[in-house]
Amino acid sequence: MSTLLLEFWTEGDDFYIYGEADDYEKELTLEGQTKEIVSHFETIYEILEEKKEGKTKDFQEAIKALSELILAPFAKELAKCSAVRFVVYEDLIRCAFDLLLYDDNYLFLQREVSYQVDEGEGEEDPEIELGCALLIADLTADPEEACKEVAKLIPESQYLEMKDADLGVIKKAADQVDALIVSAHGELDENNCGGISINDETIDSKLIEKLEAWVIYFDSCQQGVNMEFLQAFQDESDAQFYLAPIISNDAGDSSTKTMVWFFTAVLEHLNPVKALFETRKRLFEFYATEKELNLVKSLNKAFAFRIYEFVDSE
Repeated sequence: MSTLLLEFWTEGDDFYIYGEADDYEKELTLEGQTKEIVSHFETIYEILEEKKEGKTKDFQEAIKALSELILAPFAKELAKCSAVRFVVYEDLIRCAFDLLLYDDNYLFLQREVSYQVDEGEGEEDPEIELGCALLIADLTADPEEACKEVAKLIPESQYLEMKDADLGVIKKAADQVDALIVSAHGELDENNCGGISINDETIDSKLIEKLEAWVIYFDSCQQGVNMEFLQAFQDESDAQFYLAPIISNDAGDSSTKTMVWFFTAVLEHLNPVKALFETRKRLFEFYATEKELNLVKSLNKAFAFRIYEFVDSE
Protein backbone atom coordinates (compact mmCIF):
# COMPACT_ATOMS: atom_id res chain seq x y z
CA MET A 1 0.00 0.00 0.00
CA SER A 2 1.06 3.57 -0.62
CA THR A 3 1.64 6.70 1.40
CA LEU A 4 -0.81 9.60 1.21
CA LEU A 5 0.82 13.00 1.50
CA LEU A 6 -1.35 15.83 2.80
CA GLU A 7 0.08 19.35 2.75
CA PHE A 8 -1.64 22.24 4.55
CA TRP A 9 -1.19 26.00 4.27
CA THR A 10 -3.14 29.20 4.65
CA GLU A 11 -3.46 32.33 2.53
CA GLY A 12 -5.41 34.98 4.37
CA ASP A 13 -8.83 33.61 5.25
CA ASP A 14 -8.51 30.60 2.95
CA PHE A 15 -7.25 27.17 4.05
CA TYR A 16 -5.58 24.94 1.46
CA ILE A 17 -4.99 21.19 1.34
CA TYR A 18 -2.97 19.35 -1.28
CA GLY A 19 -3.18 15.56 -1.42
CA GLU A 20 -0.87 13.27 -3.34
CA ALA A 21 -0.44 9.51 -3.68
CA ASP A 22 0.32 7.04 -6.47
CA ASP A 23 -1.38 8.33 -9.65
CA TYR A 24 -3.43 10.74 -7.55
CA GLU A 25 -3.37 14.41 -6.68
CA LYS A 26 -5.99 16.81 -5.45
CA GLU A 27 -6.02 20.38 -4.18
CA LEU A 28 -8.83 21.59 -1.97
CA THR A 29 -9.57 25.20 -1.04
CA LEU A 30 -11.68 25.84 2.05
CA GLU A 31 -12.61 29.44 1.41
CA GLY A 32 -12.96 31.68 4.45
CA GLN A 33 -12.34 28.74 6.81
CA THR A 34 -8.89 29.48 8.25
CA LYS A 35 -10.09 31.18 11.43
CA GLU A 36 -12.61 28.46 12.24
CA ILE A 37 -10.17 25.62 11.53
CA VAL A 38 -7.38 27.13 13.59
CA SER A 39 -9.82 27.88 16.43
CA HIS A 40 -10.94 24.24 16.52
CA PHE A 41 -7.33 23.02 16.59
CA GLU A 42 -6.51 25.48 19.38
CA THR A 43 -9.43 24.10 21.40
CA ILE A 44 -8.14 20.55 20.93
CA TYR A 45 -4.60 21.52 21.87
CA GLU A 46 -5.63 23.45 24.98
CA ILE A 47 -7.89 20.66 26.26
CA LEU A 48 -5.15 18.06 25.73
CA GLU A 49 -2.41 20.24 27.19
CA GLU A 50 -4.36 21.08 30.33
CA LYS A 51 -6.13 17.70 30.60
CA LYS A 52 -9.55 19.35 30.79
CA GLU A 53 -11.61 16.22 31.31
CA GLY A 54 -14.73 18.34 31.82
CA LYS A 55 -14.37 19.60 28.24
CA THR A 56 -14.56 16.18 26.60
CA LYS A 57 -17.71 17.08 24.65
CA ASP A 58 -16.14 20.26 23.25
CA PHE A 59 -13.05 18.24 22.39
CA GLN A 60 -15.02 15.62 20.47
CA GLU A 61 -17.12 18.21 18.66
CA ALA A 62 -14.01 20.07 17.47
CA ILE A 63 -12.43 16.84 16.22
CA LYS A 64 -15.61 15.81 14.41
CA ALA A 65 -16.00 19.19 12.70
CA LEU A 66 -12.38 19.23 11.54
CA SER A 67 -12.51 15.63 10.38
CA GLU A 68 -15.43 16.36 8.08
CA LEU A 69 -13.67 19.38 6.62
CA ILE A 70 -10.15 18.02 6.29
CA LEU A 71 -10.07 14.22 6.09
CA ALA A 72 -13.48 13.28 4.68
CA PRO A 73 -12.64 14.64 1.18
CA PHE A 74 -9.67 12.22 1.07
CA ALA A 75 -11.50 9.16 2.43
CA LYS A 76 -11.05 7.06 -0.72
CA GLU A 77 -7.29 7.60 -0.76
CA LEU A 78 -7.03 7.01 2.99
CA ALA A 79 -8.68 3.63 2.44
CA LYS A 80 -5.92 2.71 -0.04
CA CYS A 81 -2.92 3.89 1.98
CA SER A 82 -0.97 2.35 4.85
CA ALA A 83 0.76 5.59 5.86
CA VAL A 84 0.03 9.31 5.93
CA ARG A 85 2.64 12.06 5.75
CA PHE A 86 1.56 15.55 6.82
CA VAL A 87 3.44 18.62 5.57
CA VAL A 88 2.84 21.54 7.93
CA TYR A 89 4.34 24.98 8.35
CA GLU A 90 4.94 27.25 11.31
CA ASP A 91 1.45 28.73 11.61
CA LEU A 92 -0.12 25.26 11.79
CA ILE A 93 2.57 23.42 13.76
CA ARG A 94 0.37 22.81 16.83
CA CYS A 95 -2.48 21.37 14.77
CA ALA A 96 -3.04 17.72 15.60
CA PHE A 97 -4.01 16.47 12.14
CA ASP A 98 -3.41 12.82 13.05
CA LEU A 99 -5.95 13.07 15.87
CA LEU A 100 -8.75 13.61 13.37
CA LEU A 101 -11.25 10.85 12.62
CA TYR A 102 -11.15 8.45 9.72
CA ASP A 103 -13.73 5.67 9.57
CA ASP A 104 -14.98 6.69 13.05
CA ASN A 105 -11.61 6.29 14.74
CA TYR A 106 -8.56 8.44 15.35
CA LEU A 107 -6.22 8.41 12.38
CA PHE A 108 -3.10 7.82 14.51
CA LEU A 109 -4.58 4.49 15.63
CA GLN A 110 -5.18 3.34 12.05
CA ARG A 111 -2.26 4.53 9.92
CA GLU A 112 1.46 5.06 10.27
CA VAL A 113 1.86 8.84 10.51
CA SER A 114 4.82 11.19 10.10
CA TYR A 115 5.24 14.95 9.73
CA GLN A 116 7.44 17.18 7.58
CA VAL A 117 8.09 20.92 7.83
CA ASP A 118 9.10 21.34 4.20
CA GLU A 119 8.24 19.89 0.82
CA GLY A 120 10.26 16.92 -0.35
CA GLU A 121 10.05 13.17 -0.72
CA GLY A 122 10.36 11.09 2.43
CA GLU A 123 11.26 7.41 2.69
CA GLU A 124 8.41 5.08 1.75
CA ASP A 125 9.59 2.32 4.12
CA PRO A 126 12.39 3.87 6.15
CA GLU A 127 15.04 1.65 7.71
CA ILE A 128 17.62 2.99 10.13
CA GLU A 129 20.58 1.65 12.07
CA LEU A 130 20.46 1.46 15.85
CA GLY A 131 23.71 0.05 17.15
CA CYS A 132 24.84 2.87 19.43
CA ALA A 133 23.26 5.71 21.38
CA LEU A 134 23.89 8.53 23.83
CA LEU A 135 21.29 8.83 26.57
CA ILE A 136 21.08 11.69 29.08
CA ALA A 137 18.56 11.70 31.94
CA ASP A 138 17.46 14.38 34.33
CA LEU A 139 15.91 12.16 36.99
CA THR A 140 13.34 14.83 37.85
CA ALA A 141 12.06 14.42 34.28
CA ASP A 142 12.80 10.68 34.14
CA PRO A 143 12.07 9.42 37.67
CA GLU A 144 11.39 5.86 36.49
CA GLU A 145 14.74 5.74 34.69
CA ALA A 146 13.44 5.03 31.20
CA CYS A 147 16.72 6.20 29.66
CA LYS A 148 18.66 3.67 31.71
CA GLU A 149 16.24 0.94 30.62
CA VAL A 150 16.60 1.86 26.94
CA ALA A 151 20.39 1.99 27.29
CA LYS A 152 20.24 -1.72 28.17
CA LEU A 153 18.40 -2.42 24.90
CA ILE A 154 20.81 -0.70 22.51
CA PRO A 155 24.13 -2.59 22.15
CA GLU A 156 26.64 0.26 22.45
CA SER A 157 25.15 2.93 24.67
CA GLN A 158 26.54 5.69 26.82
CA TYR A 159 24.17 6.58 29.64
CA LEU A 160 24.66 9.72 31.72
CA GLU A 161 22.68 11.25 34.52
CA MET A 162 22.31 15.00 34.31
CA LYS A 163 24.99 15.69 36.93
CA ASP A 164 27.56 14.10 34.64
CA ALA A 165 26.38 15.66 31.38
CA ASP A 166 27.08 18.84 29.43
CA LEU A 167 26.73 20.11 25.88
CA GLY A 168 30.28 19.05 25.12
CA VAL A 169 29.30 15.39 25.49
CA ILE A 170 26.49 15.88 22.98
CA LYS A 171 28.72 17.74 20.53
CA LYS A 172 31.33 14.98 20.72
CA ALA A 173 28.72 12.32 20.00
CA ALA A 174 26.88 14.37 17.35
CA ASP A 175 28.23 12.42 14.37
CA GLN A 176 29.10 9.22 16.21
CA VAL A 177 25.80 7.78 17.46
CA ASP A 178 22.72 6.36 15.77
CA ALA A 179 20.39 7.82 18.41
CA LEU A 180 20.50 10.76 20.81
CA ILE A 181 17.97 10.37 23.63
CA VAL A 182 17.47 13.11 26.22
CA SER A 183 14.96 13.24 29.05
CA ALA A 184 15.07 16.73 30.53
CA HIS A 185 12.94 19.80 31.09
CA GLY A 186 12.07 21.93 28.08
CA GLU A 187 10.58 25.38 27.69
CA LEU A 188 8.55 26.88 24.88
CA ASP A 189 7.23 30.41 24.43
CA GLU A 190 4.15 31.68 22.61
CA ASN A 191 6.17 31.85 19.37
CA ASN A 192 7.01 28.13 19.53
CA CYS A 193 10.64 28.85 20.36
CA GLY A 194 12.66 27.50 23.28
CA GLY A 195 15.18 24.91 24.40
CA ILE A 196 16.08 22.09 26.78
CA SER A 197 18.03 22.57 29.99
CA ILE A 198 21.25 20.64 30.51
CA ASN A 199 22.38 21.86 33.93
CA ASP A 200 23.28 25.56 33.40
CA GLU A 201 23.42 25.16 29.61
CA THR A 202 20.70 24.90 26.97
CA ILE A 203 20.21 22.67 23.96
CA ASP A 204 19.31 25.25 21.31
CA SER A 205 19.02 25.43 17.54
CA LYS A 206 22.79 25.98 17.14
CA LEU A 207 23.46 22.60 18.71
CA ILE A 208 20.64 20.98 16.72
CA GLU A 209 22.47 21.98 13.51
CA LYS A 210 25.40 19.74 14.46
CA LEU A 211 23.41 16.55 15.03
CA GLU A 212 23.70 13.66 12.59
CA ALA A 213 22.01 10.74 14.36
CA TRP A 214 19.33 8.68 12.65
CA VAL A 215 16.94 9.41 15.50
CA ILE A 216 16.78 12.31 17.95
CA TYR A 217 14.37 11.66 20.83
CA PHE A 218 13.65 14.46 23.29
CA ASP A 219 11.47 13.53 26.25
CA SER A 220 10.83 17.21 27.00
CA CYS A 221 7.54 19.08 27.24
CA GLN A 222 6.24 20.68 24.02
CA GLN A 223 9.52 20.31 22.12
CA GLY A 224 7.64 18.58 19.32
CA VAL A 225 6.39 22.01 18.23
CA ASN A 226 9.64 23.90 18.79
CA MET A 227 10.01 25.65 15.42
CA GLU A 228 13.58 26.73 16.11
CA PHE A 229 14.53 23.08 16.49
CA LEU A 230 12.44 21.91 13.55
CA GLN A 231 13.83 24.50 11.16
CA ALA A 232 17.40 23.78 12.28
CA PHE A 233 16.84 20.04 11.76
CA GLN A 234 15.39 20.62 8.30
CA ASP A 235 17.85 23.25 7.06
CA GLU A 236 21.17 22.38 8.72
CA SER A 237 21.21 19.03 10.53
CA ASP A 238 21.83 15.61 8.99
CA ALA A 239 19.46 13.92 11.43
CA GLN A 240 16.66 12.00 9.72
CA PHE A 241 13.99 11.59 12.40
CA TYR A 242 12.98 13.64 15.43
CA LEU A 243 10.50 12.64 18.14
CA ALA A 244 9.20 14.80 20.95
CA PRO A 245 5.86 15.55 22.64
CA ILE A 246 3.76 18.34 21.16
CA ILE A 247 2.16 18.96 24.59
CA SER A 248 3.42 18.77 28.16
CA ASN A 249 4.00 15.12 28.97
CA ASP A 250 4.35 13.04 32.11
CA ALA A 251 7.53 12.84 34.12
CA GLY A 252 7.55 9.08 34.29
CA ASP A 253 4.41 6.96 33.72
CA SER A 254 3.37 7.34 30.06
CA SER A 255 6.72 8.90 29.10
CA THR A 256 8.53 5.86 30.44
CA LYS A 257 6.26 3.49 28.54
CA THR A 258 6.52 5.57 25.37
CA MET A 259 10.31 5.55 25.37
CA VAL A 260 10.78 1.89 26.26
CA TRP A 261 8.03 0.59 23.95
CA PHE A 262 9.16 2.84 21.09
CA PHE A 263 12.80 1.78 21.13
CA THR A 264 11.84 -1.88 21.62
CA ALA A 265 9.76 -1.58 18.44
CA VAL A 266 12.53 0.29 16.58
CA LEU A 267 14.98 -2.49 17.35
CA GLU A 268 12.46 -4.98 16.00
CA HIS A 269 11.55 -3.15 12.77
CA LEU A 270 14.30 -0.52 12.30
CA ASN A 271 11.45 1.72 11.16
CA PRO A 272 10.77 4.59 13.60
CA VAL A 273 7.49 5.59 11.93
CA LYS A 274 6.09 2.09 12.30
CA ALA A 275 7.50 1.94 15.84
CA LEU A 276 5.65 5.07 16.94
CA PHE A 277 2.45 3.80 15.31
CA GLU A 278 2.63 0.58 17.31
CA THR A 279 3.64 2.39 20.50
CA ARG A 280 0.78 4.90 20.46
CA LYS A 281 -1.78 2.17 19.74
CA ARG A 282 -0.40 0.20 22.68
CA LEU A 283 -0.47 3.26 24.93
CA PHE A 284 -4.07 4.10 24.03
CA GLU A 285 -5.17 0.51 24.66
CA PHE A 286 -3.40 0.58 28.03
CA TYR A 287 -4.80 3.88 29.29
CA ALA A 288 -8.26 3.90 27.70
CA THR A 289 -9.11 0.21 28.05
CA GLU A 290 -7.01 -1.29 30.82
CA LYS A 291 -6.83 1.78 33.08
CA GLU A 292 -10.25 3.08 31.90
CA LEU A 293 -9.12 6.70 32.03
CA ASN A 294 -11.21 9.54 30.63
CA LEU A 295 -10.77 10.03 26.87
CA VAL A 296 -8.90 13.33 27.22
CA LYS A 297 -6.53 11.95 29.84
CA SER A 298 -5.94 8.78 27.80
CA LEU A 299 -5.07 10.80 24.70
CA ASN A 300 -2.88 13.15 26.71
CA LYS A 301 -0.79 10.12 27.62
CA ALA A 302 -0.99 8.13 24.38
CA PHE A 303 -0.93 10.80 21.68
CA ALA A 304 1.69 13.25 22.98
CA PHE A 305 4.69 12.26 20.83
CA ARG A 306 5.03 13.22 17.18
CA ILE A 307 7.62 12.03 14.66
CA TYR A 308 9.16 14.27 11.99
CA GLU A 309 11.17 13.18 8.99
CA PHE A 310 13.57 15.68 7.44
CA VAL A 311 13.82 15.60 3.67
CA ASP A 312 15.76 17.14 0.81
CA SER A 313 13.80 20.31 0.00
CA GLU A 314 12.31 20.62 -3.44
